[in-house]
Amino acid sequence: MIFLDTTFLVDLLRKNESALTWLSKMDEVALFTSEINTFELYAGLFRISLGKSKRVVKKRTIELEQLLARLEILPFDRKASIESARILAALMTEGTPIGARDAMIAGTAVASGIKEILTRNKRHFERIRQIKVESY
Repeated sequence: MIFLDTTFLVDLLRKNESALTWLSKMDEVALFTSEINTFELYAGLFRISLGKSKRVVKKRTIELEQLLARLEILPFDRKASIESARILAALMTEGTPIGARDAMIAGTAVASGIKEILTRNKRHFERIRQIKVESY
């Protein structure tokens, strides 16, 4: 089981060679992300779609939906909320806080029993003891 962060998912949508190569090697691995990552992806889609033709927006929306359909999308439920708060509070106490959304993403993964996250944003997630950070 591995949790895919927004940076990796964006790179897949952009057809980044490193991300595509990594994904091609993960046929037997269960892949997860969260509703927080879904939020970030759609926010990016809507931002870059401003002023674009309806055809372009529809194409990008379909590509995003196809990618998300390949993943198990975890909810941000009470268990994830509590774990996220625990992670953020610990990092704040240590003087090394991360953004709330990154804490929520990590908390969702940990609450679901996932101990490994794939991201290009290693700097934030490396601070979280419960997670092994992978990059590509």
